Amino acid sequence: MLDTRFINFCRADSLFYDAPAAESTGADFHEGRTLPEGWTATRGREWTVCVPPDSRIPDQGWKIHVAASPGNAAELLDAVVPYCVEHGLMFKYISDLETLGRRGSKYGDRTASGKFITVYPVDEAALRTALDDLDALVGGTPAPSVLSDLRWKQGPLYVRYGGFVLKTTRLKDGTLAPAITAPDGELVPDERRPGFRPPAWVTLPSFLQEAADERRRGTLTDFPFRVYKALHFSNGGGVYRAVDKRDGTEVLLKEARPLAGLDAAGDDAVTRLEREHWALSRLSGLPSVPTLRDVRKGNEHLFLARDYVDGTPLTELVRLRHPYGTTDNTARARAEYTAWTLHILEQVAEGVAAMHERGVVFGDLHPGNVLVRPDDTVAFIDMETATPAEEMRAQAMGSLGFRAPDHLRGPDVDLFALDVLRLTMFVPMPHVVPWGTEKIRTLIDVAARDFPLPESFVRQLERGLGDDVLGARTEYGVRWPAADEDTGGLIADIADSIVEAATPERTDRLYPGDVSQFMVDDGGVTFAYGAAGVLWALHRAGAEAPAEHVRWFLDQAERVTGDGPGFLTGLAGVAYTLEELGHPDAADAVLDRAFAGCDANVGSTLATGLSGLGLTALHLAGRRGDDRRLRQALELADRLPDTPAPQRVGLLHGRCGRALLLLRLYEHTGRTDLLERALAELHAELERLGGDDFDDRFLSAGLEGSAGILITLRAALRHTPEDARIRAAVDRLRTLRRGGFATSCGLLHGRSGELLALEDGGSEIERDVLRFHLDALGWEAIAAEPGRIDFLGNYGYRLSTDLGTGSAGVLLALAALRDGAPALSFLAPSAAGVRR
Repeated sequence: MLDTRFINFCRADSLFYDAPAAESTGADFHEGRTLPEGWTATRGREWTVCVPPDSRIPDQGWKIHVAASPGNAAELLDAVVPYCVEHGLMFKYISDLETLGRRGSKYGDRTASGKFITVYPVDEAALRTALDDLDALVGGTPAPSVLSDLRWKQGPLYVRYGGFVLKTTRLKDGTLAPAITAPDGELVPDERRPGFRPPAWVTLPSFLQEAADERRRGTLTDFPFRVYKALHFSNGGGVYRAVDKRDGTEVLLKEARPLAGLDAAGDDAVTRLEREHWALSRLSGLPSVPTLRDVRKGNEHLFLARDYVDGTPLTELVRLRHPYGTTDNTARARAEYTAWTLHILEQVAEGVAAMHERGVVFGDLHPGNVLVRPDDTVAFIDMETATPAEEMRAQAMGSLGFRAPDHLRGPDVDLFALDVLRLTMFVPMPHVVPWGTEKIRTLIDVAARDFPLPESFVRQLERGLGDDVLGARTEYGVRWPAADEDTGGLIADIADSIVEAATPERTDRLYPGDVSQFMVDDGGVTFAYGAAGVLWALHRAGAEAPAEHVRWFLDQAERVTGDGPGFLTGLAGVAYTLEELGHPDAADAVLDRAFAGCDANVGSTLATGLSGLGLTALHLAGRRGDDRRLRQALELADRLPDTPAPQRVGLLHGRCGRALLLLRLYEHTGRTDLLERALAELHAELERLGGDDFDDRFLSAGLEGSAGILITLRAALRHTPEDARIRAAVDRLRTLRRGGFATSCGLLHGRSGELLALEDGGSEIERDVLRFHLDALGWEAIAAEPGRIDFLGNYGYRLSTDLGTGSAGVLLALAALRDGAPALSFLAPSAAGVRR
């Protein structure tokens, strides 16, 4: 599922993910507004915080949120700010119209949506006064509801208890979360769920009781549908399975919240649901369109009921049936898949034509909106973006790759998406399509090479996705070598492109990478997403990083804190790179800070916690013969049983990371108790995967998923070849879903990580998969400028050079294959073998 935060970092002026522009263009709420002398206004990434002179606020308490929509935000700010200034109330507000619209969009955070101004009263008396006074000023102004808050009267004022000053605590999985202080002094998560739930120890002020009672009364009455399962939530509302109590019919019930879930045209969820009502009515009787049952209001929300379709999304069927993702990637299997796919596509084309004949443009055609029934007939769902054909509208919303170029209107929007669907049913890489004709040509050639496609089908793709339809020719194509060609030149070109993309003049990051650079503490310095990983990949590939880049990294390392002590996003990964680059004193300084910060709340994972720190300490111990670092690693291993078991599975965030630390310590010390504990961790991990016959199709690719688990299990099998359960799991991971079905080139989530699990050659099947992945890396290779080789980052909206998601991960994997050596020291057994 798409992490929609990525869209926030897709700037029009950059091909790489980057932080939103510090200042908006023409829509900034700063303009024309000044504060009195002594007040300070500090602008952050989204909020502008305004503090009065000699401000004294508590760490936590009841806060007021003023909700707004883009249409009335400026007016509300003009009313609220003078009041806050007059009464010396600290406040903050969303800085610009673009950010407010993005937070209120369909896939914005439901718990944050609608919040525009936050006011911080110093106590409950000030809270009551501010609520009454502000209600007199702005009460009743139309605004989206704030799901996490208690509404005051008719809004747009809302109240919740929470932190005023940022504090953080670690959750059970080791990640940091906003926190408040409980009566016993312990930091606990400041939960921001889509429901009003004050902390258990907080007493609701008496003047809020009426509002709380009103919220409880706001339940659906005389509603003819009984909901029994929630299927999906977005900022615009929920989707549910329900039964029509009047006749027992099973229906799909859609909910729309007014003024929430805004799309690119500014329409809210209610407007779109009304549009779906219109479309379903207009298309009544078509076999590919579910029957409309009812539309009605309930508790201020709009609800639409239609027949429930017993079908599977086409996205899921492609994942399950595509030969790339199965063990049967043979000519026969591809022919069978082709026949089935052409049958499905023919129905989709007929259904789209029927819609157009009735004057309806679907507007959001993609495989997630096509269900396939058990008899292989299709049904279209989610018609909330449908528009009248005669209006010839541009597309307001669209899935990546399927969204039509801006110059296409009306029915042409659907015809473009239909051709993208035709292509990506065979090469499931829709995120490559927006990068233009050369990249599309690459995918068409792959489809025609691997599947027995009719010539007329290929010609249709060439016409439908050619220069004339796209509106312009783009030159992002890369000449990619065949899998059996020498990769030396390729490795050098990727390394040069990474260095060329660097921005040493910036302080937040050196190399452009994943959005986590801006969302994780010191993300631009870390191993997974920042300079540490990129510099290590360049070093490992034999490419010399400019001295200016190394100096940037050394300067940052002196003050980096990271997200915990772990390897990927914490201090351990920074220390690892410093050591490898020949700066042992700097490495020791960072590693000592990591150990000093290992409090009781630190998790145990490789990515952020004790396992990653322990593996790094052990690496330095082996490299230097340093007994102190070995003792530290052993002490961390002893702490593992007292830390909460990871909530996720895998090498980076699960028990496999703990097992790998124990395995490497066993190899270094010969202590059999460490081996026994490692095996226990792995057996517990396999249990979480579903027992002996686990289905790994739901594991992600790369080091975070199946590849990382396979690497760890193989490391254990080297010492316990008689362990039938681990051997069976290794065999299953080697053969099941090893056909190259990955939609990312990254090390953590995609092909580069898979390559590391295949680097030992293995069986003929693995060698075939290896060649496939090497070839498929070229599908996401982009020439940001002529002569360069860059790679798409997570989700494919922009490029990335980092180790976890972009070019540096590809570089590291190719270098490891070239040298026949591990990409990271702890992915290989101890060079000295097991001590006896």
